Amino acid sequence: MESSSPNVESTIFNQHYAVEDYYPMTKKKLGKVYIFNHLTFKEGNPQIRYAHIRDCKDIEEVFQNLKFDVISYQNLAYKDILDKVTTIAEMDYSDYGCLIIFVLTQRKNGKIFAVDTDYYPDVFWNTFNKSSTLMHKPKLIFLQCPYDDEDDDIIMQPTGFAPTNYSAPDVPDVLLMYSCFDKFISWRSHVTGSSFIQCLCKAFKQHAENSDVLTILTFLNRTLSFNFEKSQSRGANGRRNIVIIVSTLDKLLYIGSKNN
Repeated sequence: MESSSPNVESTIFNQHYAVEDYYPMTKKKLGKVYIFNHLTFKEGNPQIRYAHIRDCKDIEEVFQNLKFDVISYQNLAYKDILDKVTTIAEMDYSDYGCLIIFVLTQRKNGKIFAVDTDYYPDVFWNTFNKSSTLMHKPKLIFLQCPYDDEDDDIIMQPTGFAPTNYSAPDVPDVLLMYSCFDKFISWRSHVTGSSFIQCLCKAFKQHAENSDVLTILTFLNRTLSFNFEKSQSRGANGRRNIVIIVSTLDKLLYIGSKNN
């Protein structure tokens, strides 16, 4: 790749790629970030998800520093989520390079929870896929959604196999990342937040300026599954926080502010 590329500096890692191999992040603004944060639920585990308070704050800080527009919503009912998602999809993204969604909630049997009911997460990518100004632009969706029986600072017993009842995008230009499989560990703490979001924020803060998104997330997965140490774990026995990454991106994506 030549150094004249409009969206990323030439380095030893990307010098062999052509300009058309990158998502163009040359718009006026890098992108928008929307956070759907859920602290309480009307059914199931009644405890307040204090970890999500810290997670939401850190997401806002990291992506604002990367020059993204960040908006967060708190404790929405399902109907309100649908309304917000529809409104987001109908906005004009001509001046933006990408869209990022964070959903901080709980999960069971392939569904995630609004404050009042559960629903399938494909509502996000299927709705955004209908937006004309988001066409051919990357849509990143991060789901911090532990199994609903899992309490803060408590480790679940993995089932020993990877359940397959989770939604995956079948539309182009989407990256979806789950914090864990159903019934598998998704570490979190009242004080420090969830390991998935905290490691993700740290990874983007440290590497967004010089690494593409999939590379960042690959090493994030390694950090979570091998290197993360929980200070107040009970009965961990070497179990790991294994994430799921599903991508229909077909180009390299850099979201560092200096690459704009």
